[in-house]
Amino acid sequence: MNESDKRSAEDPVRGMGRGMLWVFWILVLVGGTLLFSARDEGRERAARTPETFVHDDRIEVRIERNRAGHYVTDGTIEGRRVTFLLDTGATAVVVPAADADRLGLERGTRIPIRTASGVDHAWLTRIDRLEIGRMTWRDVEGAIAPGLDGTVLLGMSALGRVEMAQRDGVLVLTQRRTRD
Repeated sequence: MNESDKRSAEDPVRGMGRGMLWVFWILVLVGGTLLFSARDEGRERAARTPETFVHDDRIEVRIERNRAGHYVTDGTIEGRRVTFLLDTGATAVVVPAADADRLGLERGTRIPIRTASGVDHAWLTRIDRLEIGRMTWRDVEGAIAPGLDGTVLLGMSALGRVEMAQRDGVLVLTQRRTRD
């Protein structure tokens, strides 16, 4: 067997070896990407869980700013879990229409609303109980709006009842405690 015949016989093996090497590196890259994205997702989820501090005269809730620069946190409306986006530009707590039934909210008067994308409509509602950490709001003005993506906008009808301070990427909400 001459030298060129030997190379021809080795080429399929050598080609398969190169192919396996490519597959290996692609799997390493895909695996690394999945690992780091899962870690970032876990970090984002942990950042949505507010820290609560209860003092004699007040309750403090601390919320970390996310990578997009927003304050997003988990909480409840009427005892059911929701994700809040704190929005000082929203007059009321705005609940996506798709979530309103799940939360047991009643649609009241239909009203026009102004959004970043123009004028739309919403329905007024009342929220009996809203909670973030150990902080509770009662009888909060709300609106049920179509077109939101499943995140509740925590507007000034709730935020106006607490003190807010922003320090080093953390928003601190302070609510005065009432003695029952």
